Amino acid sequence: MNIVFAAAECVPFVKVGGLGDVVGALPSSLARLGHSVRVFMPHYGLINDERFGIEPYHTFEMMWNEATTRVEVARAVQGGVEHYFLRGWPFFAPDEPFVYHPSDEGIDVGRFLFFCAAMLRFVRWLGESEGWRPDIFHLHDWHTALAAHLLTRVYYEDAILGAAPTVFSIHNLRYQGWGPGWHLDRAGLPPVEHSMLRAIDRADNCMAIGIAYSTMISTVSPRYAQEILTPEGGFGLDGLLHARLSRLVGILNGVDVSRWNPATSAHLPQPFDVESLEKRVENKLALQAELGLPQDASVPIVAAVMRLVDQKGTDILHPAIRHMLEHTDMQFVLLGTGQYEYEQAFWWIGRDFPEKAAIKLMFSEPLSERIYAGSDMFVMPSLFEPCGIGQMIAMRYGSLPVVRAIGGLADTVPPDVGFLFQDYSPGALQWALSRALDVYYNHPDDWRERQRRAMLTDFSWESSARRYVELYERARVLRSQYA
Repeated sequence: MNIVFAAAECVPFVKVGGLGDVVGALPSSLARLGHSVRVFMPHYGLINDERFGIEPYHTFEMMWNEATTRVEVARAVQGGVEHYFLRGWPFFAPDEPFVYHPSDEGIDVGRFLFFCAAMLRFVRWLGESEGWRPDIFHLHDWHTALAAHLLTRVYYEDAILGAAPTVFSIHNLRYQGWGPGWHLDRAGLPPVEHSMLRAIDRADNCMAIGIAYSTMISTVSPRYAQEILTPEGGFGLDGLLHARLSRLVGILNGVDVSRWNPATSAHLPQPFDVESLEKRVENKLALQAELGLPQDASVPIVAAVMRLVDQKGTDILHPAIRHMLEHTDMQFVLLGTGQYEYEQAFWWIGRDFPEKAAIKLMFSEPLSERIYAGSDMFVMPSLFEPCGIGQMIAMRYGSLPVVRAIGGLADTVPPDVGFLFQDYSPGALQWALSRALDVYYNHPDDWRERQRRAMLTDFSWESSARRYVELYERARVLRSQYA
């Protein structure tokens, strides 16, 4: 199959959240299965073209907001997959220092509508000039949802684009992209007239448009596919998702196991694998030294690598950690940035417990890997978690997850590996951490066996890629039936 991937993020070029990890890894896995995948994304100004070998490829003009706009397309090959980067004044200019606008989602709606329209024009050109015609469009989150609308309203009978069905992947339903109607009208594009969206007053919501117009809908874990059907998890779209339930599936994300490999990593002081777990302690001692904590192999390190936002459970994590540091013998390491009030709460933890806590309000992928390899427990107390990647990476490195039993956390962390809790409260998290500390101190054989199970768990993308191929085939059958 010829597969179009359209997304706002893609590792290694640019990443804000887990979306970038998926779009960076899944296309290569699909390519290894014999499919032709091409990835399309905006050409942000903060992307380092020289570093990634991104070079100019094609230019074309299109009418936009009653003016002729020159669209510039650049190209690079990464992981055996062709990637295309689109920009056109004033969208995604070289001097833009951000991926998402820091304060105005309405501006982003206009930016990503432009990207969707330009991407479809360019894909059509690829079909005309190179004979590469898409069999499927895989769209990711609200940023590319309007492509499903345009394919239905503008290109439905097009010889190149019209026969291709759409798969719309929901990575995080909370962010929905409100207000495309004004932008569509200004660009001279058809309005959203879907009866289902009109009935629930969501015709001006990008996420809802993607759900309504796409052939199939997927989420990034089976549990999350169930949770978004509830009023709590649906963020106002649960009714629409119920109406499209027969088209909704949950496919668990994977991990780039070649990148996240403790046996081959150049970032670790001491590489190790499941058969040489005894070497792991060297990474723990090195981490303690690096972060200014007392070097003691017997003291457990609890770690968090996270965005400091409410979704990640930050508001229950900092009181729970403060309590545990006051009453137990453990160390705590945090790496992350986010909302000011949360950064301050953890900064005070580091100040109040200088011999037990190391707080790094920054992001560093090499340091994150050393934390995975040197910590004993990895905590993720999320309010909701579509899939999550940190807990899977931690398991590959033998750090046992302490997680809330929701979404992808529940799907990936078995109770004979990690320590799960249900209630969203500091007390429930403290209970789970206490259980983990009890096993660590009093049942070392159980602890080591949990580590072995964690490291032997298969989180590679290959099985997920095969599930997506099945989903694409189902979408193609449905599209042919209703052509």
